[in-house]
Amino acid sequence: MGLLVKLILSASLVTLATFTHAALAHAPPTHTDACGILGGLNATAVTYKHVVDCYNAIPFDNNQASTTLSSMLTLFKDFYVFTDSALSPTATRPFSDDPVDIIAKMENIGRTRYTSDYQFHTDIRNAVTSLRDAHTAYDIGCYQAYVFAQKLSLYAPVVDGKQANDGQRKYDDCTVNTIDGQDALTYLKNYARDITGRSHDPNARLNFLLATQDFDMAKGIFIDKPGDFALRVTVPEAPYVDYQLQCPHLTQPVNLREEWEIFPQTEVAFEDVNSYVTNVCLTPTETTPATSPKNDVKDQILFKPIPQIIKRAERDPETVTPGHQYPGAEQLLAGNATIFYHLKDRPDTGVVVCHTFHIEEEERDVMIEGLKAFNRRNITNIIIDLQGNTGGYALYAAFLADILFPSTHHLPGDLPSDIRVSKSVQEISAQGYNNSRSGYFDASTYVNMSNGTSVYRNNDLFDKPVTITPHYFTAATSFPWSDKVNNIRVLTDGLCGSACAVSVYYFAHRYNVSTYSIGGTHGEDLSMFSFGGASVVKLSDIQSWYKTSNMTCPMAELPYRSMVAFSWLEMYGEGRTMPLEYDAELYRPTYRLDYTPTNARSREVMWKEVAAASWM
Repeated sequence: MGLLVKLILSASLVTLATFTHAALAHAPPTHTDACGILGGLNATAVTYKHVVDCYNAIPFDNNQASTTLSSMLTLFKDFYVFTDSALSPTATRPFSDDPVDIIAKMENIGRTRYTSDYQFHTDIRNAVTSLRDAHTAYDIGCYQAYVFAQKLSLYAPVVDGKQANDGQRKYDDCTVNTIDGQDALTYLKNYARDITGRSHDPNARLNFLLATQDFDMAKGIFIDKPGDFALRVTVPEAPYVDYQLQCPHLTQPVNLREEWEIFPQTEVAFEDVNSYVTNVCLTPTETTPATSPKNDVKDQILFKPIPQIIKRAERDPETVTPGHQYPGAEQLLAGNATIFYHLKDRPDTGVVVCHTFHIEEEERDVMIEGLKAFNRRNITNIIIDLQGNTGGYALYAAFLADILFPSTHHLPGDLPSDIRVSKSVQEISAQGYNNSRSGYFDASTYVNMSNGTSVYRNNDLFDKPVTITPHYFTAATSFPWSDKVNNIRVLTDGLCGSACAVSVYYFAHRYNVSTYSIGGTHGEDLSMFSFGGASVVKLSDIQSWYKTSNMTCPMAELPYRSMVAFSWLEMYGEGRTMPLEYDAELYRPTYRLDYTPTNARSREVMWKEVAAASWM
């Protein structure tokens, strides 16, 4: 098990803490109310116990709990597309999940006699997490108001066939022997197996836990980004983590007890339990993330917002100031989501890094200009690096496949698809046809794949079982290497999900492009993508669409400020009968790579390894 002490993380956390401290400075606490004590502290004085005591002090409200549970039950009964698929028998490798009866879990919560509001919401969150569906989330701001961070962030390279270690500062080249008294790798593998979601593959979940390299657009370089183990918005299991390190320059093991650092994520003042519930739990604030708090919190800590970079057609990519992070890889061009590198000692090889598909339309111009720059340099081999790309817009997923394989044009979701049709869905869709404000309930925004590519002219989509796909097209541009399978490789780390997963599916299964997955556990399978093949909708969107149609939503608004999202539409691989989300066979890459102490710290090293293995 490797160890990285995050210099960038530490500096960024201090910056955030300084901002938060000034906003939350209060007089010393003068009472024993747990939330009052928490609210009276400067941010630097907040401890694990302060947060936990406040959370546990919030009284359980049976009426609020009943409303919450009723809405969640209806969501999974009538709207969640994978309710039945989750009941499938234990999946084949690289998956290892047991069947999940989410309805039974919710009903069991309803039969439990709670005295703790915090435990009630934690049980719902854990039930949702057990689905291992990263599109589906139950995030309650009341109990995600503080970030918990470790100064040490872990990764797991392989040395001489054994999964080993590495680090920085005085712990360079130290091995993490144990975590909380257990073998370190075993501890994290068990944690990935039992606690985390985001993929049906436990080794992909392990990669989510560990540190990765992520591209910082503001700095134009890759930086170390902590994993889900080291940075959390939910309360950790204990106030500290015990590590035992074995360092090559020391004869005795080093024992470290690292307490969690706490960082408030709200500037709203509160002085007791009642005001905490009123101001933090029940009242939305401007600082509340609009999407999943876990991802947004990490972005707040690690990255500063930057203006949109628009690539103009008349701008010569060769004049763009390149990044100087890697001596053997010249950065030619960078957009908001796409970066182009030329490997100097392999002049025929270029690398396209797509770190997100959350992009503006202009990013397609960046992609075209970058490939033109490759062409001017006589590059013939291309590595598509999709590590850490957890998705975005399906339009770009199709465009990426189109531009490299232009002989076949794609719909952004031209894979066979389906939705869950219930009485509730049929009732609102009857009002939603050809109504632009009805969102996913408007059948006129879908294509009927059973009769070609014609748009639905009536509400048959929701009244009769049919196969569907979203209704919009994209265009492609041709280059000299276009449609040449042997000249393209795809590199992922199992974190590639959602729209990114659809892109990888196209490359791997429609065009037989060789794929490489890196990380996970040495000698075990690792998916090339995760949470593939679904469209995500927020509960608030559904409620808004009902309101627009002047209908009563069967799911009441939740009493607490929240972000509840779920998978609405499922996709299928071509000729397959199991939803792509659960079709484990389609997740297997062509080749597996292990992290090493060098490639875990340098994308350049990783790219050269893929190039050497692909093109001798």
